[in-house]
Amino acid sequence: MKISKLILNYQKYNDAKLDQKAQAIIAALTGNANFVTTSPTLAAFTGIAANFSNALTAAASRDRVAVSLKSDAREALLNSFRLLAMSIEASAEGNRSKLVSSGFDLAIESDSALSLSPPQEFTLADGTKPGEIKFSIKAVENAKSYIFEYTEEPLTLESSWISKGSSTREYTFTNLPSGKRIYGRVVAIGTRGQEGTTNVLTRMVQ
Repeated sequence: MKISKLILNYQKYNDAKLDQKAQAIIAALTGNANFVTTSPTLAAFTGIAANFSNALTAAASRDRVAVSLKSDAREALLNSFRLLAMSIEASAEGNRSKLVSSGFDLAIESDSALSLSPPQEFTLADGTKPGEIKFSIKAVENAKSYIFEYTEEPLTLESSWISKGSSTREYTFTNLPSGKRIYGRVVAIGTRGQEGTTNVLTRMVQ
């Protein structure tokens, strides 16, 4: 039986295309009876998308601060794409028509998706400078990209995670607050939208 799933990772989209895709999803979900309740909510996603759109316009000036803020807004939007797509998949329960109505793109369908194991040998280590934490995992077979995430203490179900995407198995977060404890995890993204997530590790920022 073929399994219908959504693409979760839109990191390869350029800024303009990502902005357009966000607006298309908002239009598709507005008044969509298939997805009355989502996580994040449509209102929250719309706000994150608007923040990116505004930051994208401001970054046209090439001001360094504006460009940095645009990059932060882009990462927040990409993370919201992934969370919203996962929520929609759960609600649709594999119904292809419902998934198509969401505005998200369908992943390649197959009789059985390639297996994707959770990343192994996950470590957190001090970087070369204060305020840096290096995330590292063993490369995952069938993974096409990775999402590195951290949140500050206290760790709760409502914690807000900062996410950075990468095609490599290592990533170093910089400018973290020294003396604060962070919690980290890594998500491997498969070629057909599968995900595998590490356990959460913790480390004090130097």
